[in-house]
Amino acid sequence: MKRIYAIIVMFCVLTSCTNSVKDHKSGPVEHEAVRGLPKDTAEIEKRHRTVNGNQPAEAWLEDIFTCLGTSTGRYCYYLDKEDALCTKRFLEFLKDANAIYGPSNLTDEEMPIAEAAYKAKWGKIYPLYTQETWLFGRGHDDALDIRDVKIDKVSESKFIVFIDYGDNIRTKNEVQLVNDQDSYKIDYCKTTFLH
Repeated sequence: MKRIYAIIVMFCVLTSCTNSVKDHKSGPVEHEAVRGLPKDTAEIEKRHRTVNGNQPAEAWLEDIFTCLGTSTGRYCYYLDKEDALCTKRFLEFLKDANAIYGPSNLTDEEMPIAEAAYKAKWGKIYPLYTQETWLFGRGHDDALDIRDVKIDKVSESKFIVFIDYGDNIRTKNEVQLVNDQDSYKIDYCKTTFLH
């Protein structure tokens, strides 16, 4: 009797383990660079080539402005991609600069102290910003109808990106790329507004 009881308990344990594996619906955890990619096979293959490094830096830059989903423009720029596009160091630099030169709660007494700290922290790493400027001179919303993007190669890692946002807003962006595993990241961008 004890033997039958032991067999029944073992059967229940094994069955519950097997069922929990079958019922577990979550798949592998997606890497943050893969999250949000379109389900379109051609688009996934195009981006996969980028991640594997088979795509040159210029094509990687062009891909930044690819419209996804229902966007009607020829070129688009999505703010949620910015963290994945830039090095952590450059993102921190952007945030520090724009905390001073963008909308700020700094008092007249705090401003020189904040500027001095900003210059001390970043002066030997990047040419300093002196006004609010986000990546590519973008606004505070997704740009879903960019009129034109032109990319000129300066060197293997440096490019000039001209962007026509429409409504007489055009920028010239000197972009410095760095290798990031089998892809690229933006490590600096100097934006000039063209009039």
